[in-house]
Amino acid sequence: MRGQSGGRLGAVAGRYGMLAVGVVAFVALVAFVPSIRSTRTEYVQGGGLAVNGFVPYKTPGQQTAGTTVGGYSCGPGKRQVPWSQYAAACMPAWHGENGGPTSPGVTATTITVTADFAMNGGYCPILKSLEGQDVVGQSLFTKVMQTYVKFLNKEFDLYGRHVVLKVFTGKACFANELMGQNQAEATSDAEEAASLGAFADASMLYSSPPYDTALAQKKIIAMGGQFEPDSWYKQFQPYEYSTIGTCSQFFQAAVSIISRSMAGMPAIFAGSPSLEAKKRTFGLIYPSIPEFHTCATAAIAALAKAGIPLAAQYGYSIASLAALPTEASSIMADFSKLGITTVICGCDPLTPMFLVQSAASQNYYPEWIPLTLSNGTTRSIMSGTQGQAEWAHALTLYVQEVPASEMEYAVAWRFATGHTLKSQIDTIQAEGIYPDLLLLFSALQQAGPDLTPKTFERGFWSLMNSNPDGTMGPWAYGPGVFVSPSGNQISWWDEKARGPVTGQAGAWIACNHGQMYSYSNSFAGLPDHSQLDCFGRGGSDQPWVPPPSALPKSE
Repeated sequence: MRGQSGGRLGAVAGRYGMLAVGVVAFVALVAFVPSIRSTRTEYVQGGGLAVNGFVPYKTPGQQTAGTTVGGYSCGPGKRQVPWSQYAAACMPAWHGENGGPTSPGVTATTITVTADFAMNGGYCPILKSLEGQDVVGQSLFTKVMQTYVKFLNKEFDLYGRHVVLKVFTGKACFANELMGQNQAEATSDAEEAASLGAFADASMLYSSPPYDTALAQKKIIAMGGQFEPDSWYKQFQPYEYSTIGTCSQFFQAAVSIISRSMAGMPAIFAGSPSLEAKKRTFGLIYPSIPEFHTCATAAIAALAKAGIPLAAQYGYSIASLAALPTEASSIMADFSKLGITTVICGCDPLTPMFLVQSAASQNYYPEWIPLTLSNGTTRSIMSGTQGQAEWAHALTLYVQEVPASEMEYAVAWRFATGHTLKSQIDTIQAEGIYPDLLLLFSALQQAGPDLTPKTFERGFWSLMNSNPDGTMGPWAYGPGVFVSPSGNQISWWDEKARGPVTGQAGAWIACNHGQMYSYSNSFAGLPDHSQLDCFGRGGSDQPWVPPPSALPKSE
């Protein structure tokens, strides 16, 4: 394995023992190690156990020892880069014919990947003012993207090819597209990606259902979906993938949490004594755009089947930003009048900011369950006194973060640059960009040399599941899977804890002593009719704190 130097790893030098001077000598040595030679046929016919008729691809490295293109030792059970808990299975450096231009956007030497910086007009000016630490200029977005792409090109084996990233300026604001608007602009941007020769698009932070749909219609792989339902991914296969869970997963998990650990019990996490003493009543808020409507109606039906009717449900339509505060005020007035103790918010990124302000102005402090949550939304809410008072009663589906220096995106950045992430803005960008790029490169490697959208899909399905202690939560794969997350923690907002990424007051702390729950079995580990252990109530009065992440040791 290649030496992991203190100079490249900065703050985690103590975890990686080899000195930088050893790297040059060792890399020179492995250059003389014979590489495993494979042909396209040998690769595609790699073995594996059939599961429901699906036989996973196996790279040569899953069956043969050797050395990767990045200089790491490789063998069964190892990953392409040993500092990752999520990367594809390793493979010895590969040589052979790759088939040349196997698909649009693919040549014998390149794979074109585009990224749409969709921050033009619409709601984006207010996003810049509300979420200035998340929404930054195109130059920084491009710098972080190119840094990771350059690094991953060296570490992953793409069979004689490398990823060429092309960032362009979109015609619309991604936030408008998230709310079901600007389909024409999204289509135009997808046409731009096609004109640039894209095999795949990795807009990630600035993707949206309209844009991703238009990419699929252009037969371009889209990395970075934003909470679309399971049915949406199946409708557009093999072109849609994400490191963000589906709204189907989030709403189904909410149904399990409500029916097993909240319904029929007092609303002990509410902020008003009158609500705390009441048996819970639930209200649901969601945007009435097709993707969210599909998930919301399924959740409503599931709750009704479990004998938990909603006291109110509100599918809002956002025609203009100016109308949003008025609509939010009306919703909260209705919920307060009905005495709803627990607000389930499967909302877009902007609406929660107005909802919590309206609730606080009306002296209404219910329990909050925001589902499709963004870090930017939370930071914006916490910037105001009213938002802090409301958010002190919020719980959600969120993996509790470890210190930023131990997150995999930060470790990768130190390997790539020899430096730590210095600013909070850089950290937030890296946090949003790295997971999808890692997943993209992993699936490209697992797809094999005969690269097409169909082999990419099969490669995605064949990826190794994440390590149990992965800092981004569990990822799992298999036939019919299009998003990597396979489970989550239930977390509560501790306004006094210091956020490990931002360094500011406020952090999500895992409930139930850090228990991780699986989407596939509907959070089966939740005890029936037992209050969640959150906010230091319902069980232990000590919030759970995870141990330091277990990063791989150097060999």
